Amino acid sequence: MQRTGASLAVAAGLLLLFTGSALADDDERGASNASLRGKFRFNLNKTCTDSFNQSLVHTHFIGVTTYDGNGGATVTERGTLFLPATNTFLTFEETAVLTYQVKRNGTFTQEGTFTATDGSYTLTGAKLVGQIDAQGSVLALSAATPPVLETLSDLGGPFTQRSCGGLGTAVRIR
Repeated sequence: MQRTGASLAVAAGLLLLFTGSALADDDERGASNASLRGKFRFNLNKTCTDSFNQSLVHTHFIGVTTYDGNGGATVTERGTLFLPATNTFLTFEETAVLTYQVKRNGTFTQEGTFTATDGSYTLTGAKLVGQIDAQGSVLALSAATPPVLETLSDLGGPFTQRSCGGLGTAVRIR
């Protein structure tokens, strides 16, 4: 009888230990931005709906994000924008300054402002979520859920707001 009681106590203790560890994985306390440091080359596809005229915009990006290990990052990227309504393709280059926050389970969010390298526009409100692999060398990226509203402002003029979804991958480079 005593052996069964001791076995149950040990089993309950182990259960509580593992449950506590599993719950703590999603907890932001103890998050380490240092787990995301270095240069990553990325490839990202994004589709947006303009909130004013409901038109679609498809974008493909390639670039490099440099994470500083302290919650800050910089991006240089170029891409192609496709407007299906007018069958128009546009190319662009832009830079960004981001902030990021890593959780204990390896998920992270990053957000910031993008600016055209020629200064023709600014994009604010851009946000991605991601997952760092166990070795810290591959990032799975996706648009925030629910989608955030991005604001695209032309230099000195009109702006548009859009809701976007997207997927991408980044790989550590030297």
